[in-house]
Amino acid sequence: MHDKTNTQEKIYLSKYIVSDPHSEYLFKQDFTVTFINEEKNIKKQIVDKDGNIFDFPGVEYIDKLTAELGNAVINPVVVYEAKFEKTDDGKFAMIWTIRPDGRYWMDSWGFGAEDYESLSLYSFIDSDGNFTIPFKLYSIGYKIFGDYRLRRDLE
Repeated sequence: MHDKTNTQEKIYLSKYIVSDPHSEYLFKQDFTVTFINEEKNIKKQIVDKDGNIFDFPGVEYIDKLTAELGNAVINPVVVYEAKFEKTDDGKFAMIWTIRPDGRYWMDSWGFGAEDYESLSLYSFIDSDGNFTIPFKLYSIGYKIFGDYRLRRDLE
């Protein structure tokens, strides 16, 4: 089963959001996302069940990103969340949360929260299922830095 929003679409993804909702969530999530282009007969895995990102295009480390993460290396694994959206030019934007809001760690009594904002990166996937650019800074908390904005963020 896939989440095609328009049954006429010939290029789509198997899922448009994968996430681990909370640090105390007991069930292991399946992060598998498959790219499908029926016109070109392409079926390509973008993210596997464990969150590994295939054909990872790298990360563009800019000063703002480094200031948030220090010298930490960003591993090509979806641990928290990834959202996908078809763009007006037929690509797919992938917004990847590499650090959740500090409240992610909060237990049901409100203890354990960390004092930092979420951190997300973005890239694009073309009509052949290939990443077109390295992942770039998308947002820190509610502040958007990326050249692209999810339609959801515009509302």
